[in-house]
Amino acid sequence: MPSWTRLADPATDAALLPAWFVERMLGSDQGSFGLLLTTGDVLRVAGLRAVHLSSDGTILLDLTLDHAGVPAMADTAWQSKHYLGAPVPGAVQATVNLAQVVCAVEFQRSQTVGRPQEEEAMSATVVELRQAAEDATERQSVA
Repeated sequence: MPSWTRLADPATDAALLPAWFVERMLGSDQGSFGLLLTTGDVLRVAGLRAVHLSSDGTILLDLTLDHAGVPAMADTAWQSKHYLGAPVPGAVQATVNLAQVVCAVEFQRSQTVGRPQEEEAMSATVVELRQAAEDATERQSVA
């Protein structure tokens, strides 16, 4: 039977996970992240609570789940995915085997105090341009 070590320190966890993943997710309940699973589903995650490392090399992630559904402003390539979230209201804790995770993505940065308005305006412009490009493509395919 393997023994388990619980890690909840960003410096320690950074050796196991990509640095951006640890910095943004550890202890955060305000972000919006997704874990693409080997099943093709996306697990919506609000934060990472801890990492558990077993003596046999298995890595488990203790997570706080987000709500299910397609994230706001998701790229069209991601919209067709099946998004899993908290199974019932209030049941937001989960543990996931890292071996079942294909990739981790950030859907939305957590809001920070003093976030520049230019960045928000730029995001809105990108969304508008993406929509205009999709509309033009759709018109060409109809014609």
